Amino acid sequence: MIHNRYLPLWVNRVCNGVFGAAVLVGGACIWFGEPEGSWRHTVSLGLIWMSIPVGITLAVVAHRFSIVRGIAGGEGYDELDHTDEKKPQA
Repeated sequence: MIHNRYLPLWVNRVCNGVFGAAVLVGGACIWFGEPEGSWRHTVSLGLIWMSIPVGITLAVVAHRFSIVRGIAGGEGYDELDHTDEKKPQA
């Protein structure tokens, strides 16, 4: 049985962009509660604002670099090139 786990490119782009932006925003939330004007709060705001262009960039380069495929690994891809030995060949 072949488990084809290829995602359509548009889904891959959306997942890459959203995941990359979410990682930056998640990291920025660590220092967001600091007093306003401190360097930690400023860095946190910078990371939040940088998450938008980083997410867009990751979505654009999804065909070359994919966070989603990196996390999922090669599961299911190895079976695409092999034939089933139990079935007679036509």
